[in-house]
Amino acid sequence: MKLTSKTDYALRVLIFLQNKDKATIKEIAEFYDIKKNHLSVVVNRLSELNYVHSSTGPTGGVSLNPHTLQKSVGEIVLNFEEFELVECFNSESNKCLLSPSCKLKSILKKANRQFIDELKKYKLQDIAQKF
Repeated sequence: MKLTSKTDYALRVLIFLQNKDKATIKEIAEFYDIKKNHLSVVVNRLSELNYVHSSTGPTGGVSLNPHTLQKSVGEIVLNFEEFELVECFNSESNKCLLSPSCKLKSILKKANRQFIDELKKYKLQDIAQKF
């Protein structure tokens, strides 16, 4: 399984902000060598989820909301990932002819749950290192 770039960037931003009172999107983008416009979309979503506080202007920037350190990595990932691993996960758009008799869907769902359950064992504060 591979996480999307948005999820990767979200986790990177949250880890980066643990070491700063405030940072600009430009500063974070330069540190990770990520395009600023891609990072802006991710920071906007993090702000919508109340993981970060974002402000504009000459003294603006992004800061980590303290409660975010207690969020599980699994919860954060679930806010950025779809996890429809195969077509049959979406009952509305499923056109797979094997669906009525296929057992793969239940196996993949179980594996997906185990993946998320493992990520839920760790809080954001557990995965970040001071740098």
